Amino acid sequence: MKALMRGLLLSLAVCVLGCQPATPEQETAKADASEVDSHAGHNHGDHDLGPHGGHLLHLEPSGVHAEWTHDDKNNLITVYLDDFDANKISGAKFVAKIGQETQEFPLTADAGAWTISSSELMTHINMKEAAEVSFVVTDDQGSHSSKIEAHDEHHH
Repeated sequence: MKALMRGLLLSLAVCVLGCQPATPEQETAKADASEVDSHAGHNHGDHDLGPHGGHLLHLEPSGVHAEWTHDDKNNLITVYLDDFDANKISGAKFVAKIGQETQEFPLTADAGAWTISSSELMTHINMKEAAEVSFVVTDDQGSHSSKIEAHDEHHH
């Protein structure tokens, strides 16, 4: 939540102070970055995006938020847990349920975020209603979870 507030304040400051047009070098860097952006070419429409440009998750029962991004080309999923105390997180994982079978996909802490590279998990997420995928994070307060909602942009 603090990161979201900082982002909003920064946006407000930029609007008040004005912006300079981007240089050609900045435009090239921006284009290069968009090629690896996990949401390049996606139309999120009315979906809320988090400060990292990803999908927001409302975790229950605590009501805190997480954000996840995906790089479909590299089968990489990154989860940002900005509302959590990083020192108190004991684990994070995705849980996929297909029929009666359940499979867990543990994430690895990586420079302020949690990541996993898994083509199998990406396939489960892309299966929409055929697979139920949830995200679960555990800290000193217990487990917090949210179902991953199917988005049209995941179907490639």
